Amino acid sequence: MKTILDLKGVKTLSKDEQTGINGAVVIRGCTQRGSQCCVNTGGPRGVFCDAGRCTRWGCVWY
Repeated sequence: MKTILDLKGVKTLSKDEQTGINGAVVIRGCTQRGSQCCVNTGGPRGVFCDAGRCTRWGCVWY
């Protein structure tokens, strides 16, 4: 475990840097539709829904 904690040359990314990486997206705001949590993707597909709960931080998908 100590060797994992003693990594050299590894940079911790800021939130802005994390969101700049493809796939690291923070989506706030959601709607609950029965047992599904839905978010507006802002893209051509519109809304994404999957099994989960809508919280004040966004979707928590199961």
